[in-house]
Amino acid sequence: MKFSTTMIAIAAAGLASAQLPNVPRCSINCFVSALTSDGCSQLLDFKCHCQKPELVTTITPCVEAACGYNDRVSVSNIVVAQCSSAGHPIDIPPVATKA
Repeated sequence: MKFSTTMIAIAAAGLASAQLPNVPRCSINCFVSALTSDGCSQLLDFKCHCQKPELVTTITPCVEAACGYNDRVSVSNIVVAQCSSAGHPIDIPPVATKA
């Protein structure tokens, strides 16, 4: 069972990386974890994901732990852009200079 879960996570990370090529590598696992646990049926259904209030509170701490400042800013900009283009603009608090 663990092998199957691992393979699904690897496949989801590959799909997320391919569909969101500008997402920093350090944040891929954060996206996969957040986007596969919020109840939306498709990994890249940002119309659904961006309506979930826990999106920012789930991704932010993970990205803060995994990424440096510049990558955290990139992730923040990407999430805001994806949600805006999906018709559900969101606000993300400014990125702190220290994790």
